[in-house]
Amino acid sequence: MTSACTSKNMRRTPGRIILAALLLACGCCHTATGPHLRPYYGPTESMASVAQQVNANNEKIPTLWANLNYSAMVNENGTTHSVSGGDGILLYSQPSDFRLVAKKEFVGTVFDLGTNGKEYWLEVVPGTNRMWWGRYDDLVHTQLGKSPIPIRPDLVLEVLGVSLINRDFNVPPVPTMRFNNDEDAYMFVFNVHAPDRWLALKEVWYDRASHRPRRVILYDANGRAVLRADLSMDTKVQVPGEDPRTWPVMAGDYKLFFPDTGSRMEFTVKDVRLYKQNPGGRLKVPNASSFAMPDVQGTDVRPIQIGGGGDH
Repeated sequence: MTSACTSKNMRRTPGRIILAALLLACGCCHTATGPHLRPYYGPTESMASVAQQVNANNEKIPTLWANLNYSAMVNENGTTHSVSGGDGILLYSQPSDFRLVAKKEFVGTVFDLGTNGKEYWLEVVPGTNRMWWGRYDDLVHTQLGKSPIPIRPDLVLEVLGVSLINRDFNVPPVPTMRFNNDEDAYMFVFNVHAPDRWLALKEVWYDRASHRPRRVILYDANGRAVLRADLSMDTKVQVPGEDPRTWPVMAGDYKLFFPDTGSRMEFTVKDVRLYKQNPGGRLKVPNASSFAMPDVQGTDVRPIQIGGGGDH
């Protein structure tokens, strides 16, 4: 985004991470981007107040079950594979369990992306019949360079926008906040202390009025954006036994771009609930087994281990 006078970019992310932001314009004709017609210069809140508002909503979302529509363009070494249509399911459990499974009629699973805090994986069937997978211990050594996995599940987890902000702002990743008048948004940058400098991991833009995330950018150790995500279309999360007026909200539409690989992914959630019970009513989903890495033995899918010595 540029103007007659100036433009600004920011980027980054290691481990489990997060950051994001791209400033904008200023000049003789001051033009705001996004849904805001003009810059906002009214009252704003303190960082503690904004974090409290974000947490008040997200504390009500310890788990998630949602239907979704999806599309993804997976770029692997210059070859593009596309998956779209059909139905999918999104599952989440605080703080680090996440899974997005996409299916297609008469085909079955075409896309399975997930993490359980120990392992992560990406299975893409159309055009590749491959499943990239790895362990977080190995990811520490691969994240500083170009990732061999087209879409990293740990990064997708970070853009859901339902995590909590630590109330102790001195605990890493340490947040800083500034207000963007042109976007009418609070911009949180989360930082960690490396041996030789501070690193920005993630940037999140929170809408001033709703305190909901609108943009997330994750950075690598050299300040390069590894994931940019735009969030919109807030939707309520159904909480059994509670007044719908008090239900928490989350973004309903996600648009993700991975600059290093050129891969893209979009998904829209619907029928969003804290959990879903099986027909017998005794088992809730998600549960521990919901985040088990898929077993592809005996199938045509070829597993590729990241940072662990190749095929497995």
